Amino acid sequence: MRRALRIVAIVLIALLLIAAIVLVPRAVGMAEVGVGYVAKQVCSCLYVAERALEACRADLLPSMDRIQASVLPDRQGVRASLLGGRFERTALRDPDGGCTLQ
Repeated sequence: MRRALRIVAIVLIALLLIAAIVLVPRAVGMAEVGVGYVAKQVCSCLYVAERALEACRADLLPSMDRIQASVLPDRQGVRASLLGGRFERTALRDPDGGCTLQ
């Protein structure tokens, strides 16, 4: 019985490791795309559509709620971040119109 439990435990640990190896890179990629999306969308909403930050946030998908968006101090762009800055992107206001993701 103990031997069977050890085998089950080893198999479960192996499956968890395989799942982590497969899923973590995908999650990192999705986080990077997500913060870029929020930075660009909020920047364009603020500076092209000339709407308030709260209205711009309301337009985003509910899955983007965890991503923080803040206006840069010089009001020339938007910085979006996730997990305390672990993932971060900035979109800058273009004087000719629009915003550019950095």
